[in-house]
Amino acid sequence: MLFLIDVIKLLPDNVANQIAAGEVVQRPASAVKEMLENCLDAHATSIKLFIKDGGSTYIKIQDNGIGMSETDARMCWERHATSKISTAQDLYSLNTFGFRGEALASIAAVAMVEMVTRRQEDDAATKIIIHGNEIQSQELCSGAVGTTITVKNLFYNIPARRNFLKSISVETKHIIEEFQRQSLANPEVEYELYNNNNEVHKLRITNFKERLRDVLIGYQPQDLLSVNEITEIVEITGHVAVPSKAKRTRGNQFFYANHRFIKSHYLHHAVMAAYEGLIENGTFPTYCLFIKVNPAKIDVNIHPTKTDVKFEDEKHIYSILKAAVRKAVGNFVVQPDMSLGDLDGLEGLLNTPNYRDQPLLDKNAGVPNSDRKFNPFNGNYNNHKRHQDWAKILGSVETTHSTPSHYNADTQDLNELIPHEIPEVSSCFQLKNGYICAVIAGDLHVINTHRAHKRILFEKYLRYLAHGKGVSQQLLFPRNIELSHGLMAVFNDTQPLLKKIGFELSQFGGNSILVNGLPPDLENKDELEIIENILTDIANGQDAASANLNKFVATSMASNAAMKNNTQLEELSQKAFVNELLRCTEANYSPDGLPAIARLGDDVLFEMFKKGKI
Repeated sequence: MLFLIDVIKLLPDNVANQIAAGEVVQRPASAVKEMLENCLDAHATSIKLFIKDGGSTYIKIQDNGIGMSETDARMCWERHATSKISTAQDLYSLNTFGFRGEALASIAAVAMVEMVTRRQEDDAATKIIIHGNEIQSQELCSGAVGTTITVKNLFYNIPARRNFLKSISVETKHIIEEFQRQSLANPEVEYELYNNNNEVHKLRITNFKERLRDVLIGYQPQDLLSVNEITEIVEITGHVAVPSKAKRTRGNQFFYANHRFIKSHYLHHAVMAAYEGLIENGTFPTYCLFIKVNPAKIDVNIHPTKTDVKFEDEKHIYSILKAAVRKAVGNFVVQPDMSLGDLDGLEGLLNTPNYRDQPLLDKNAGVPNSDRKFNPFNGNYNNHKRHQDWAKILGSVETTHSTPSHYNADTQDLNELIPHEIPEVSSCFQLKNGYICAVIAGDLHVINTHRAHKRILFEKYLRYLAHGKGVSQQLLFPRNIELSHGLMAVFNDTQPLLKKIGFELSQFGGNSILVNGLPPDLENKDELEIIENILTDIANGQDAASANLNKFVATSMASNAAMKNNTQLEELSQKAFVNELLRCTEANYSPDGLPAIARLGDDVLFEMFKKGKI
C-alpha cells in the first residue's frame, strides 16, 4: 500500500537568502552597485569606495549620508525590510533606487559584513557584525555621521559561486565600470575610488559635462554634443560624442531612466540609427543620455538587477530619442544653418499617422557654408575637423578599395606542427577579391580569404603564446596611448601575454601606455583600437584557465590583424596563402567556428548538373 506524504516545505531563511543572493549579488560589482545606490538614497554628498583583489576579499563603502538609528541598523539586514515603499502602489511612484529590501540581506548571506552608522542627532554610532546572515555582535562605538559598510570574503560560504568569478583584473574592471555609471549620473556628489590602496578616481563636485570628461578618458569639450529635447511624453538630456570618436569596442554607452542606469538594446538601436551614414559599420558612438518619464509609465521591477525596464510609450520614446540625437549630431556634421527636422513641432509629428516614417532631414537642405578664412597651413584646423565627416556621407572618391599585395607565409617551426601531408595546390585565382578558387588534390575549393587568414593567424599566435617566439617590429618613434581605467586593470595582467605575441608595451604613468613595438601583422593599423579590442575581448570572455586566456588573446589578435575581404593577392601569393592554410590543424573553419573552405568535387558537380538541377 502506497502512503502519500507531504513533500513541499518552506526553505530555511539561510537557504532562501543564499538563493536570493544569486539573483542580486552575482559578482563583487553587483554588491558595489547596490551599496552605492543606498548611499544616494541616504542623500550622501561624498562617497568613497575601497576594493582589494577585485572585490572578492574586500569592499568598503563610506558615505556622509543621514545614517541609521540603532534599530534600523539591525532591521536593514532582514529580507524585504525597506524604508522605500509600503504598498504595491508605491512601485509606480518610485523616487529612490532601492525598494525591494533584498540587497543588504543578500550580501550578508554570502559574506562577512561590518557596518558602522550614525545619525546627526545621535551621540554614538552603531556597529554591527554579520557573518553569513548570522548577527555576531551589535554595540555602540564612535563614528562620523553617515554609514560605512565593509564586505569581506564574498561567497566564502558558497565555493561553487566563488569559482565562477573571473580573474582579479576582470572583476576590478566590472567594479570600475559600475562606479563610473553611478558617478556619471551624479556630478553633484563627490566620489573617490581606491584599488589596492591606489587612487583610481577622485571626482570633485562639478557639472555634468565636466564629470563626463573626468570619467571618460580622451574626450575634449568640442568632442561632446549636447542633447536636449523636452516633450509631454519624455524629457531627453545629455551628451553624445562626435562621429569621429566612435570606437569598435562597446563600453561608453550610458542610458539613465529617471536617473537609474538601464540597459536597452531597443533604445541603443535608436541612437545607432541617428548616426547612420556618419560612422563606420561595426563602430559604436559614445553617449550618456538621461530619459525622464512619469514614474507611473515605467516599470523597473522586471529584473533583480533593475537595469532592465519597460516603458509604456516605448515606440514614441524611440522616435523622439532618434530625432533628438540626429539633431545634435546633424548640427555638428553640417553647419548650424542647415535645416534639419522641425523638432519644435514634434508633438504634431507624433499625432500624425505613420510618424516614424516621416523624414527627419529636409530634402531641400543646402550645402554647408564655406569658411573663406580657413588656411590649411596655419596649423589651426581643430574647428574644421567637422568637415572630415562628410567623407562618411558622400563615400570614398577612390575607384578601388585595395591594392595588390604579397602574402608571405610564416614558416617558423611549421614542419614539427604538421602531422598530416599537405595536398598539392596546382592552380589558384582570386574571385571578387573576397575568395580564392584553388585546385587542391584535383578538386576545386573556394576559400574565404578573411576567415582563412583568421585561422592562419590564430594558430600562429597560439604557437607564440605557447613558446614565446613572437616577433616585434620596433617603432621609429614610440607612441603614447591612453586606456580607460577599466581596461588598464585588465592590461596589467595581460601585458606578459601581449609581449609574447610581439607587443612592446610599457606603462608611462597613470593610464598611459608607451608603444615601442608591434607585431608585423598590425603594420598600418590603429594600435589603440587593436589593444582596446583585445583587452575588451579578454574582459568579456576570459576564464580562469590560462589555456582559455591564450585562446581569447589569439582569437582577438587574429580577428584584428586578418586581411579584409577586398584585399587583392598576386598569383604566387595566393598559392602561398592556400599552402599555409592547409598546414593548419583545422583548416576548414575560422577560430569562431565559421566555414572557411567549400569543396566543389566531382560528386558535388554531378549533383549540380543532374537533369533538372540547372
